[in-house]
Amino acid sequence: MAALSNDFSWSVSRDQLFRTCPRAYYYNYYGSWGGWAADAPERTRRLYLLKNIKSLAMWGGSLVHEVVAEALNRYARTGHPITVGELQASARTRLRSGWVEAVNEQWRRRPKKTNLHELYYGNGKTLPRETTDALRDRVYGCLAAFVESPVLREILAVPFLQWKPVDTLDTFDLEGIKIWCAIDFAYTDSSGILRLLDWKTGGENRETITIQLGCYALFAMDSWYVPFEKIRCHGVFLRENARTSDYPITAELLVETKDHVLTSAARMREMLDDVEGNVGSEDRFPCRENESVCRRCNFREVCPAVGE
Repeated sequence: MAALSNDFSWSVSRDQLFRTCPRAYYYNYYGSWGGWAADAPERTRRLYLLKNIKSLAMWGGSLVHEVVAEALNRYARTGHPITVGELQASARTRLRSGWVEAVNEQWRRRPKKTNLHELYYGNGKTLPRETTDALRDRVYGCLAAFVESPVLREILAVPFLQWKPVDTLDTFDLEGIKIWCAIDFAYTDSSGILRLLDWKTGGENRETITIQLGCYALFAMDSWYVPFEKIRCHGVFLRENARTSDYPITAELLVETKDHVLTSAARMREMLDDVEGNVGSEDRFPCRENESVCRRCNFREVCPAVGE
């Protein structure tokens, strides 16, 4: 098997972290690289462990996405009904097993196991009951809203042969840069329009979502050969009873999205020691000291700006 190579690539999440704090970006994409190996340096292994920490909100959102994707894929294979009870039961199992992984610190041996920010930087064992109940209710509520939504009824009315792969991580090339994206759901409707859907378990940040859905449209054009005139993008806000918000795809938006990606990638590369080799050093990525940002950062225990 060929050795893994840390090649440069771009994604919306990578861009967000870079803009939030270049030092955290370095730790996440460079300092932690190779930390999964048993013979990796101690600091590299530590950074890899910290990279895999999730906040409760992130964990809950990822569980909702996993359960929804599983239900849709099962329906496509077997026609199995999608019900609130079954989805919530699946989420309950994942919540319980993830909590056990976090409290028992299974992530110390296997860093991909659930490791929760609020526990890791707390007492490691408990959180207030109202906090865990709120997470459970949020996950259950999002799943109920999904099942009862007009969006799901529209999806199930479409032959599954008109579906695209469900929530599958993929890439496309933009002027030599590998761009990562994972479209939550996409299908071609009865009028021949490609619908790109993005499930949201948080609030609506139109700037960020516009960039994300613009990248999805570019992916659809590149990989599925769909002209932009036949693409419609929608954010589905599950915490708001699956409210749908439309994000029109225009030629101007696609140009703006490309410019954003290329400008962002250029700024990331400017900080590297070796652009071709994608090699960087920690000191070239400054800490962005901000109390609220630092408090939520996975890497606060190693960052010189925090000083804990």
